[in-house]
Amino acid sequence: MVKLFCAIVGAAGSAFSVRVDESDTVDDLKGKIKEKKPNDLKNVDAKNLQLFLAKTAEGAWLDGAGVAAVKLSEDGTLRGFEPMDPLKWIKNRAHFREKFRPGEGEVDVLVVVPTV
Repeated sequence: MVKLFCAIVGAAGSAFSVRVDESDTVDDLKGKIKEKKPNDLKNVDAKNLQLFLAKTAEGAWLDGAGVAAVKLSEDGTLRGFEPMDPLKWIKNRAHFREKFRPGEGEVDVLVVVPTV
């Protein structure tokens, strides 16, 4: 099991943790996020959540202040962050690699909630 810290883009102070197995897929992670935040995501299907690595183009993981500065573009998309493929495993090299160990104070996943 690995503990990932997630934050909902545009929701101040929204960081929370989710435990997933390294062999789970990103789609499984979406379901766990929905379970963890049922009130914030009550009108959203887990499959519609958009997940992004909370990592800058330079490879640094965001902290709480960095997450607070992240904004959606005018068309409601998140630019400058790598989307996570729902069909790939958490431990996939493109996401967190095997033996991934999150750093203290870092956010791992940015969650974009689609607008209705």
